[in-house]
Amino acid sequence: MVIYMKAGSMEGLIGASINTKISRTPMRVFKEAELRGDTETMKRAMGYVREYQDKAQECSDRAQEALPKELEEERREQEARRQQALERRKETKEYVEKVQENNKPDTPKEDNVTISEEGKVSLKNNSQIEEADAAAAESADVKMYTSEGKPVLIEAAAESGDKKVDIKC
Repeated sequence: MVIYMKAGSMEGLIGASINTKISRTPMRVFKEAELRGDTETMKRAMGYVREYQDKAQECSDRAQEALPKELEEERREQEARRQQALERRKETKEYVEKVQENNKPDTPKEDNVTISEEGKVSLKNNSQIEEADAAAAESADVKMYTSEGKPVLIEAAAESGDKKVDIKC
C-alpha cells in the first residue's frame, strides 16, 4: 500500500527537522562560550537552543496528530478508488455481455415445421406428378454441346440409371 504524505504531516516533519538543524548553531556558540568561560553568552545561546528545540517539538507533535487523520483519509480514498474500479469492471462485464448477446444469431439451429393434412395431401399429389415427369425426362434424349458448339452424345447405361458421357468430335 502506497501512502502519500499530506500537507499537515509533511509540514510538521519538515518544521521539526529544520528547527533541530537550526538549534545546532546556538549549541555550537554555547560550547565555544563555555570554553572561554563566558556565562552571559552561554545563557543567551542556551535560550536559543531551547526555543528551537521547543519549536521542533511542537512541529513534531503537529505531525503526530495529523498523521492518523491523513492515514484514515487515505484509506477512505483507496476504498473509494477500489469501489470505482469494481464498478468499472462490472460495467465492462455488462457491456461485453450485451455486445455478445447482440452478436448472437436470433434464429435457432434447428427449424420445426408442422405440415397440415391438406399440405400432406398436396405434397403427395405433387410428388407423384414429379415422379412421372422425371421418368418422362429420362426417356428423352438429352443433347449437350461443347464450348466450341459441337454436339456431345449421351448414351444411357443399360443396367443402371447413371449417364455415360461419350464425347465424339
